[in-house]
Amino acid sequence: MRKYSIELKFENFFSRINWYTNLLVKVTEAESLTLEAEEKKEIFEAFVLKIYGLWESFVEEILVDCLSRDTSQYAKQRNTSLPKHLSRKVCSCLLSGLSFFDFRDVSDLKGKAKSILVSHHNPFQEISADHARKIDEFRIMRNYIAHRSDAARQRLKRMYSNRYRIARFREPGDFLLSKITHGPLSGEVRFAGFIDSFIKAVNEMAKAIGA
Repeated sequence: MRKYSIELKFENFFSRINWYTNLLVKVTEAESLTLEAEEKKEIFEAFVLKIYGLWESFVEEILVDCLSRDTSQYAKQRNTSLPKHLSRKVCSCLLSGLSFFDFRDVSDLKGKAKSILVSHHNPFQEISADHARKIDEFRIMRNYIAHRSDAARQRLKRMYSNRYRIARFREPGDFLLSKITHGPLSGEVRFAGFIDSFIKAVNEMAKAIGA
């Protein structure tokens, strides 16, 4: 597989998420006279949308590249015959047609990847449960920021309660700028923990297919 098909996609993901992270560190450390606390929260919420969007586009690109390596599982699932190797353009059409590839959470992503990719070209199965959970939490915040619906608000509130023992509702920017209280990232803002999970999940994927 030529470098641009797989390796460069991983390199681009890491480069972009590191750029976002460095920018947000500057925002966090900005003096109060330069940037007010509420302004920082708004910026962090905007980057929830950008980072999750980066993840979604990366996932689709890797699915297409992996499918182009071997279509046999896709053909088996669809009960049809296909050449083993197809171009990225054709595989993109097989994956999403005229729409776009969508998935509810990491578990749903793993299920869809398993149904169309042969196991030795399926890096998504290597994403650990801990990193998947954090990515899913990030999606819950993304959905609330994007839609501001009552359903999205209630789901986010349940996440706070069930996983962080936070009873009251907090806006995502407020939550993400609060400090981690335990573990290797103790003392860092919570946003760092989510970024760490995205990076480690993608590292797990890269290792699985030698990218």
